[in-house]
Amino acid sequence: MSNALSIVAVTAVLKDLLENGLVNDSITASVGDVMVTALPPDVIKVGTDERAQLNFFLYHVTQNRNVDWVSQDLRNKHSQVNKSQRSLNPPLALDLHYLLTAYGAKDFQAELLLGYAMQLLHTNTVITSELIENALKNASKSNTTSLSQALAGVSISKLAEQIGQIKLSPEFLSMEDNSKVWSALQTHYRPSASYQVSMVLIDSQNVNQSEDGYTGLWSEPSIEQVTALKQTQPLIFAGSIVIIRGKRLRGEITRIRLGHNEKLLVPEDIKETQISLKLPDDLSAGVQPIQVVHLTMANAGHKENLISNVAALIIHPKILVISHQVVESTADFRSVEISVKFYPKLAKTQRVILLLNEISSPHTLAQSIVVPSPQADTDVMSITAKNIKPGTYLVRVQVDGAASPLETNPAGEYHSPQVTIP
Repeated sequence: MSNALSIVAVTAVLKDLLENGLVNDSITASVGDVMVTALPPDVIKVGTDERAQLNFFLYHVTQNRNVDWVSQDLRNKHSQVNKSQRSLNPPLALDLHYLLTAYGAKDFQAELLLGYAMQLLHTNTVITSELIENALKNASKSNTTSLSQALAGVSISKLAEQIGQIKLSPEFLSMEDNSKVWSALQTHYRPSASYQVSMVLIDSQNVNQSEDGYTGLWSEPSIEQVTALKQTQPLIFAGSIVIIRGKRLRGEITRIRLGHNEKLLVPEDIKETQISLKLPDDLSAGVQPIQVVHLTMANAGHKENLISNVAALIIHPKILVISHQVVESTADFRSVEISVKFYPKLAKTQRVILLLNEISSPHTLAQSIVVPSPQADTDVMSITAKNIKPGTYLVRVQVDGAASPLETNPAGEYHSPQVTIP
């Protein structure tokens, strides 16, 4: 949902879209410098002082016809979040109607600008939250506008996410309706086109007011995906940097809870939809629960306020085969003791399985050996593989279900770690 800045934010986005398009297009070579504004048409100078100009003016606001559906959707979700809280006012669902007008003191300037602007808007009928955020950041950098002052007290990325995706479509007014618009404006007619932006939502200020104070409906962070920093290496290891993607991830104070450790981690970088986090070097291998935690400043220090859903983070172990020796031999089979060094250390009671694949047939599992859990934390284990044929084997381990990786040679073939059994 969105707040009272939604309307002005949409206007700023449309203005920024035209300004950026003019910078990157050769149209300015034909008409010279072009000014882009969002003013009432009656205050724009025309006649001898007229200059090449594009103007976006919000001339009408109507209720979106989907408002009843949105309201019911809000009520259903809100009742699932907290049944004890009182009913909310439905959001104000709006369609914004804009008048795009082209000005020019010379022949064909207005027609050139209007045609260019309509082509640009036709190729940008859906405006994403990323475009909205960039436009609002540009607007906030100007110290001369009222919008920059209004944006100073809000999170721009959060506002962009709340507005979400908006749709821009042309409205083709009849001659009568067009005449009514320009008559109401009480100014000189210029070539123009009408556009509708939908849907813009404005929330009531009393959203989700509980006995403990204002918390905000669905203001809790939400994790959608946790991935490795580099997509070329999708496996995650202890000490890796991971990317947490989701919604509403940035809070007043943002921390990460990993596993069942009460000590919260400080992220490397925090954005509204993405957090980067360096994992501890001693993090145990296996499946680790991960949550985003929002804290607020309380009288006695930090107070836990909002907690995200739990996502699964799979930490893969790394191993090094230190040594191996044959402890028993028959005509066709061997029993071999393999010493494996683990990174990170194995935690007490973790479940370990040794996996052996013949290097000549790496996709065929030769042996799977369940290893007794260690009685204490350790980084080295000696594992006995019985009744195995002589040959060269690739060595992997699974720690609580997370498998160690295999390395490849320049030809892309699996190469190590390995053992050769004579």
